[in-house]
Amino acid sequence: MTATEGIDGARRTDHLFQPDLTESLNEAYAWVTRIEVPQFVGILRRMREEHRGAMAMRALHAFALRRPVDELVELVHHFDRRDAVMLMATAALSRPVGEAAELAVMQQEAESGSEPATITASIVHDVACQRTAFDVAVFVRVLEERQSALAKRTVKVFAGAGSGRTNLDKALLHTALRDEGCHREADRLLGLTLRAIADGPPGAEGASEGGEEIADLAGAFQHLSPAGRVLEHWVEERLGASDATEVERTKRLVARLIARRGSGHDALAEHIGRTTQPRHLVKLCAILAKDEASPAKCALVRHYAAGHKNVQELAVLVASWHREPVLTRTTRDLLADIVAGPSASGSAPRPLEELRQLDEWLPLEDAAPECSRLLRHAAAVRVEGRSGADLVTLLDRVERSRDRTRAALEAGRRLAVAVMRADADRDGFVDCLRALHDARHSVAVRAACRELSDPASPGTVDAELVADVAGRLLRAGLDNMAWTLLERFLENEQLVTRADVVEVVGQVLELPLPDAELLLRATVGRWSDVGHRDDTVAALRAAGRSEAAEWVVKSLR
Repeated sequence: MTATEGIDGARRTDHLFQPDLTESLNEAYAWVTRIEVPQFVGILRRMREEHRGAMAMRALHAFALRRPVDELVELVHHFDRRDAVMLMATAALSRPVGEAAELAVMQQEAESGSEPATITASIVHDVACQRTAFDVAVFVRVLEERQSALAKRTVKVFAGAGSGRTNLDKALLHTALRDEGCHREADRLLGLTLRAIADGPPGAEGASEGGEEIADLAGAFQHLSPAGRVLEHWVEERLGASDATEVERTKRLVARLIARRGSGHDALAEHIGRTTQPRHLVKLCAILAKDEASPAKCALVRHYAAGHKNVQELAVLVASWHREPVLTRTTRDLLADIVAGPSASGSAPRPLEELRQLDEWLPLEDAAPECSRLLRHAAAVRVEGRSGADLVTLLDRVERSRDRTRAALEAGRRLAVAVMRADADRDGFVDCLRALHDARHSVAVRAACRELSDPASPGTVDAELVADVAGRLLRAGLDNMAWTLLERFLENEQLVTRADVVEVVGQVLELPLPDAELLLRATVGRWSDVGHRDDTVAALRAAGRSEAAEWVVKSLR
């Protein structure tokens, strides 16, 4: 009986679909270990001619698994090119990974001098694209000891867009390579992966929703090593390299990666902002600023960088930032972020002492004089979380009279905007106005009263808030300020409704406010819109405020 006859008939398809194909082939195809290659090639040809292609596949598979590796390399040239590729692919994928690596090394040596080395390339491709990440790591480790060029090629194929490998696969291989001691190839893998993401079109096949491949890769590393910060440390090491070309390449790469990220938290941007040396960070932000689609990303990195606690380092950052032409116009924004303090501190702004130290360090780090001027303005107008005494100190540090007036106007406006929030500290607002009044910063006081009584932002005024603040001012002994606030509010007939007047009058009469009659006669009583004024008088009477209504009417006589 011939080899083909022994496995013909009903059994010819059973072996192809056995759960353990290797075991079945060991039994039924043992003849492939004894047959001469020319005869085997002839049998394959006859099988195919007789429409037994699946049988030929099984025979070729058994040959790849049963013959020694050195024989496969020695005999492969006897086969048709396609059969040779299938034979080596089967061996590379199905034999122990150490034998697959040995096969690649020996085939590379056999094909040395021939171009192209197609069979070696196919072995590398099949292993890189189809074996598990841990198998590929062992494969690379063996190759690195014997044929480093093949190790590099394997990593390149694995990281390539055509490999079909996911970002999780690449994170797995990176972890496995480091575990095998292949740190250099692990770093190459990560670099190739990041550059492919940075250079690829948004929304490319394989990207997660919105083209968020970098987020997908970061998420994979976060899952495998929550405390490892793999991406961040990789970038940090390269920005600290002695090779200037590598540093510049890394800056451009990181800028592209950050630009590609969508909304939401960006761990890479945060790490870069918090840890990168100012000179590198400024160049990276300049790259982002030049990209029309990335100004928000530049602002994000800037925000994290501004949170540094080291005042001298902040001075270096400001000086370098202002000297960079594409960033100069945003120096004011950088200083505002610095004044606001680290984001982790919540609403607490940077302490006055740190701001004073920064102001002293700026000229020592060759910052332009404009930087100190902008710092003082930014500090003076950042009113959230400041006491009245702090605001006075910061305004007093603004040297030029014109600059101080501008800062006072903005500080007063921001105080009013802040007290309009639902959870605002109204007593704190009054304390700030008292401190500014006592320090003769009347511009800030007037600006606060004007904004509170007639907000610049669209919407309606809050009559209850105005009346409540006026009452607190009266109880604090600031009668003139309370009068000014109420007068500004009530004379605005286009904005104030009759219900607003009723609300304010109700609280004013309860205070009591000195010269309340004069206040109503000088404001509501002089409204030019007669219908609006008459409706307001009617509303006062309906609310039981007839005396106040008479005061308004009296002003017409």
